[in-house]
Amino acid sequence: MLRVAASALLLALSGAAGAQVDIETLRGAEGTSGSARISLTGDLGNVDAVHGDGAGSLAFTRESGTLLAVLKGAAGFLGGKRFANSGVLHLRYTFTGWDRIHPEGFLQGDYARSRRLDARTLAGVGGRWTLRRGEGLAVAVGSALIWERERLDLRAGDPHPARTSEARLSTYLNLQAGGRRGASLAATACYQPALPAMDDARFLGTMELKARLLGPLTQTTVLDFRVDTGRPWASGGRTPG
Repeated sequence: MLRVAASALLLALSGAAGAQVDIETLRGAEGTSGSARISLTGDLGNVDAVHGDGAGSLAFTRESGTLLAVLKGAAGFLGGKRFANSGVLHLRYTFTGWDRIHPEGFLQGDYARSRRLDARTLAGVGGRWTLRRGEGLAVAVGSALIWERERLDLRAGDPHPARTSEARLSTYLNLQAGGRRGASLAATACYQPALPAMDDARFLGTMELKARLLGPLTQTTVLDFRVDTGRPWASGGRTPG
């Protein structure tokens, strides 16, 4: 069954796509499921600003595994000039033939002009472990080895190289609480140190609060953070949620 949800409210839209896609809230029951979200905000007056955000996902879930595709994009204009432009495409397969341990592999491509990221490609393999799965509460942890390549738009004097290719360890914790009929909360925190330079690390997180309004309409509030110790100018902003 195909499920489509329209978002009536989305907060914290000021950032761009990062190296993490929070796919935990997209895992569903067996079958085919999907979601779509579009948001548009604007301020007119002394400052003319328009910001748009869109996301979509499609999951094919069978007894042996789940194939998931996620697409996100955002653009913003201030005084007629673009100040935000980002996008991400994420593909992932998770083997669910075992009860609690789920091996998975994924591919991703993204860009975020507000953080001077012209392009990133990455691939990873790892696993996800379910610590608790019950009515109203689910807790899971995951770990993966990822390889990524970045092309950056740097200014004169920036110490970071314009092109990088490196391996990282990605470890995350996911918490989901609430039911389908009432409000629900999903939170994910991720730690991504470079290998072997562990002092070059990223801390990523996202929290999503949903409340059903009427019919297919859902109010969604998203809070994201990103800290990059290897790139101080890239700290802050939001990650993909």
